[in-house]
Amino acid sequence: RTYLIQIKMTQWPILNNPPVVVAMFQLKFDMDNVKLEDFLNFDQSLRHDLTERNDNFQASISIPNTASIPLGKSKVTGETDARRIGYEYFSKEQKRKLSINEGAITYIDETPYQGWDSFKDKILKYLKILEPILRETTVLRTSIRFINQFKFEKFDDPTEYFDTLVTAISDDGIFAHPVMKYGFQMSLEMGDSVISHVKQSAEKISDNIVYAFDIDVLDYNNLIFNVDSIDTTLDGLRCYKNDIFFKNLTPKTLALCN
Repeated sequence: RTYLIQIKMTQWPILNNPPVVVAMFQLKFDMDNVKLEDFLNFDQSLRHDLTERNDNFQASISIPNTASIPLGKSKVTGETDARRIGYEYFSKEQKRKLSINEGAITYIDETPYQGWDSFKDKILKYLKILEPILRETTVLRTSIRFINQFKFEKFDDPTEYFDTLVTAISDDGIFAHPVMKYGFQMSLEMGDSVISHVKQSAEKISDNIVYAFDIDVLDYNNLIFNVDSIDTTLDGLRCYKNDIFFKNLTPKTLALCN
């Protein structure tokens, strides 16, 4: 099945100091006819950019007749089952990571955010390297997640900064005691098989209020893997993400990002 996604591009404000602290991408795909070890064929190409690699393993231990094990120290005989479940490539400073697991590819970038085009170009570069394996596989889910963080020295009135809030009604219009920490989350139906999980939280750290604005957008439309199709899907997810982000920030908060 092929989906045609129409994207209405919007001229979003350009932020000189974007609050993004973590940008993530994930591709879920059907592992039929794909072997995890096949990805090692592209180990050298991936290491041109992400020079370090860790192999992830999963192990289990089975001990029969556990009811007969005596108290205290004793020797027992069991069976172990260990297998490789994925590979993780990362930069030397460990701020950029590409994880390849059974049925999932995840890219995490914690470097200073350089804009959407730079973030997307890195994703597409890695997908083009892995395309010979992923070609003709069924994509089950495509998602992006952006964690934004704001720091406020004064946060007496959250309505000055955000349009989606937790409020309390009392005689004097405020909480009875100073708030040190709070959070809430929502799940939004964005479009055809597209949903978003949004989390917002505030926490007092030292003399500042640190406010986290976490936006996760997931597209469950199935498609046959193709880099151009993923490119289009990513731009669609970005539009949903930006719509949530900019409609929740007040002009005062946007000013802080510039």
